[in-house]
Amino acid sequence: MFKILKSNWFWLFWATCLICFSITLFASWVLMVGIWFSLFFIFRLTKLEAKLPESAHKLFLSVVLIYPLAETTVKWALSQNIIVNSWWLNRLEHTSWALATTILFLPTLINLWQQLSWWQNLVVIVGLLCLIGNLNEFFEYWMRAKDGIVDYYKFSQFYTDTIYDMMVNILGAALGFVLLKACLPNNSQT
Repeated sequence: MFKILKSNWFWLFWATCLICFSITLFASWVLMVGIWFSLFFIFRLTKLEAKLPESAHKLFLSVVLIYPLAETTVKWALSQNIIVNSWWLNRLEHTSWALATTILFLPTLINLWQQLSWWQNLVVIVGLLCLIGNLNEFFEYWMRAKDGIVDYYKFSQFYTDTIYDMMVNILGAALGFVLLKACLPNNSQT
């Protein structure tokens, strides 16, 4: 199975299928899937992916394969009213997004991981994910504001949602750190 996942042709096909299917959902999701696979191919073509230890590499490939499919499926099910959007589903999505994004950035974090202490790694991972997550939340808030909602009470609920999403991004990043700590070899520093 992992031999197939090492093939660039497989990944081009997989990314193309998910991006094309995502067009049926909404433009911002196509952008997110496009960025996800762009980062993957950057890490692959710059040989950063090849520097991962085998267990970390399997985790990386598994997350790159499964997360966009799972999240695209949830987005599609929401758009078709198969599942109902709720506060807990949204929090679960943001937590899993932060966890998956931590793993996606593993090729760039591996060198830091080996040089920094555990608490410094925690700060780097949570900081990186908060930066990316906050940019996503500002984009989401801007998209909602652009719609020209006149009902200020409803618009104020988007602010609350944004704050909660930012909080669970921290939780997902912390879970990503714990997963990396269990998966990667210990560094020499304390």
